[in-house]
Amino acid sequence: FFILICMLLLHYPLLITENMAGYFSFSRVSDDPRPPDSTTTTQDADKRTLMLSASPGREMLASHVARRTLNVCFGECTALTVAGEPIWSQGTILVLIEYFLFVLLSLSGGFMIPKNISICGYLELLPNWVAFLYFHVAAAGIDSTLWHSVMSVKTETYVPLATAQMLLGVGCAGTLFGFSVFPRCLWQLHQGCVLWWVYVTSASMALKFFRDYAKVNYTAAPVFLWLLGVVMCNLLYFESSFRFYTAESLTIIAYIAWCSSLHHFHGRKFSTFRVFLVNGLEAGVMLSLYRYNQHKVCKTSGSW
Repeated sequence: FFILICMLLLHYPLLITENMAGYFSFSRVSDDPRPPDSTTTTQDADKRTLMLSASPGREMLASHVARRTLNVCFGECTALTVAGEPIWSQGTILVLIEYFLFVLLSLSGGFMIPKNISICGYLELLPNWVAFLYFHVAAAGIDSTLWHSVMSVKTETYVPLATAQMLLGVGCAGTLFGFSVFPRCLWQLHQGCVLWWVYVTSASMALKFFRDYAKVNYTAAPVFLWLLGVVMCNLLYFESSFRFYTAESLTIIAYIAWCSSLHHFHGRKFSTFRVFLVNGLEAGVMLSLYRYNQHKVCKTSGSW
């Protein structure tokens, strides 16, 4: 956690002290210039006023739905492409490519299959050049989550919500860091971090949903993808099968999508250069800690 705090301070030293205007303003005013019909009851008039105030019209509604559809999971990438940013400069694209490459290499048959078929099971057996892909993705996720914590403090003026989002974000990053550097052979530490990562991330997603679901640049698609992955992991938990591996991979993809949606929500440009250099260095540190724990702290490794 000391390393995690250092990462936070190195990444965002100036943003932590800033404070900007917040939200929580609601209005419900009808813009219908027509007088109410003489035969219309007060209740019907209220319903019509509410409908008119809640919907900006069919055209705006269609635009809203289209934008939400484009946002889906990776609205950040869509927005940057529309703005003219080349695909190769988008860090999230690199993260996705690396993760899919990690999965393909792990399951290619060129490496030993663990007795427990899971991502953490494979990591203890894979060579460093393949394992690095996973740790690079994890480092990018920690970066994005810490950045969201800072932005929560920066943009949210309602102190309890800002505090909750910040603490949950740091908790997500801390537990992700924990189960990434503690191998499966340190079972209590590893599994404890995994479970708390699921709990804290679910709470953070839920808070974000109830806070911002009505905003046009928010999308709940990663949340539902996350819920699907978590449910599948619970149902298949006692299986040592590729179905469980698939469920785990789904939660990681959902987490990447959630991080991407946060970038889009706040207008962040998560550059390939940052992912390659900054997160690459962090991934190297995490991989070194993982191997140290695996070979120096664990009594046995790769066998359960």
